[in-house]
Amino acid sequence: MNVSIADRRSARRMVFEHLRDRTMVGPVDNDPRDGTALALGVPGITLAPGGDVTAFGRRCHPQERRLTDLLNTGGLYFADRPALEAAHGEGYDPVLYRAFRDFLPPRYVSDDHCNPAGTPGHEIAEGSGYMFADLVVYQAGTLPGGEFFRSTGHWNLPWQLEIFQILIGQVLMLVGGRDRRGQPFLYSQVCGPGEAMAVPFGVWHVSYVLDGPAVVFNVTTDVTTLAGERGFRQGPARQGPAKYRRAAPIAVTACRRNAGYHLVGPQAASRWGPLAGPPDTSWLRPFLAVTDSLADLHLYASSSRLADLQRAALHAYRLM
Repeated sequence: MNVSIADRRSARRMVFEHLRDRTMVGPVDNDPRDGTALALGVPGITLAPGGDVTAFGRRCHPQERRLTDLLNTGGLYFADRPALEAAHGEGYDPVLYRAFRDFLPPRYVSDDHCNPAGTPGHEIAEGSGYMFADLVVYQAGTLPGGEFFRSTGHWNLPWQLEIFQILIGQVLMLVGGRDRRGQPFLYSQVCGPGEAMAVPFGVWHVSYVLDGPAVVFNVTTDVTTLAGERGFRQGPARQGPAKYRRAAPIAVTACRRNAGYHLVGPQAASRWGPLAGPPDTSWLRPFLAVTDSLADLHLYASSSRLADLQRAALHAYRLM
């Protein structure tokens, strides 16, 4: 994707003002020289050695998720919950990940512009037709019981498209759900720096850190209207805390085994079938050239290109 220097400078101003208006950047400059540059569509966003994100020399303020938050989320399956609760009772409460919701301004798919905070368009950005962009920094570690540090996990909406790109580190994602014939499936996918993955509509998924810190950028959009689902109630593409309560999580988790991993779960988890390989994502490759980031696509792609992306995903996943 050819993006001019002028366009990147303009986007840089827009992203900074968006983060400032959402109070996601501090008023005091930090020294970003020791940070690692992140491929987020504009220059000046880095990851510090301690895991902090700095945007244009200012520390960003995330939402932290600790072990407490996982233990307080109903229905989550752990390899050894008693061991976790015992350690937690003795003060063990590590930060598992830091989430920056709406890190980039939301994008109206039918328009060639984003809608940064502080503009009328930002206030009405919800539902089908919009694309939202989050950034998550996962910490590395192992929980009591042998699990990798992990996300909470959640179920997507029936026509919600979610695409992830790993910027730093390595992530394992477990994905489960039912196909169009109602048959259950469960698969795992490992991605490293620069690699992208997309999950089918309406699935459950949870992420684990194989090599961290792991920095993951993702976009979400709702394709209900494009799918022609008249009368189907659209949900907000940015779901908020309700996404953790949509349905019971699949009772399976990933634990360390030597240099790899293995899955642990009760016998009830077997109803989701044997672990399979991920679905074909070749449909995504034409939209992400080797030199492009997912953030480039979000910020700079034309409305027609984003519409083509949605159509390609709809064709690929509604046939599952």
